[in-house]
Formats: sequence, C-alpha cells, structure tokens
Amino acid sequence: MKKILIICGSGASSGFIAQNIRKAAKAKGLEISVKAVSDTELEDYLPDYDLVLVGPHLKHRMVEIKKIVEPYKVEARMIDQQNYATLNGAAILEEALKDL
Repeated sequence: MKKILIICGSGASSGFIAQNIRKAAKAKGLEISVKAVSDTELEDYLPDYDLVLVGPHLKHRMVEIKKIVEPYKVEARMIDQQNYATLNGAAILEEALKDL
C-alpha cells in the first residue's frame, strides 16, 4: 500500500482533500492511504510515507520542505492551486500517481 501525506497550514482544508483522494482511489480500486497534517508535523510522519503533497499556500516554503524530505527519499509535490481550491481529489490523485 502506498502512503500519501498532505501538509497545509493547519491540516483543516487538506483533511477534505485527503478524504476526496481516498474516495477517488477506492473508485479506481487502488490501495492508497492518505493523511492530512499541519506542516509543523511533517518530520514526525516522514519515515512512514511515500509522497508528500503540499498545499499551494505553502509555496514559499517548498525549497525548505524539499530539503526536509530529501534524507527520507520521499518526493514532495505542490498541489495544483485550482485542484486544491475545488477539493478535486480525483485530479490530485492522478498527479500523485506520477510520483508513486
């Protein structure tokens, strides 16, 4: 099972996205675990995840986030702003699958 970690400022909006990604994965018959957390919790979860999806409002921290995930051999990808705003779990999943 592949595991995706979504980070945002407080973990609230990303919780809805995580739920929509889980629904999209289930509809495709994929076994993917998705968890949403605050960006301050990133390092607590890294060893257990295959991919980190970053909320677009954290764009200014992307260089720092990539440095944090690098030792864990985990990819960090920015979520498309339009898909994030519309909570489009299916589109976000399609992008994530490119890195899993």
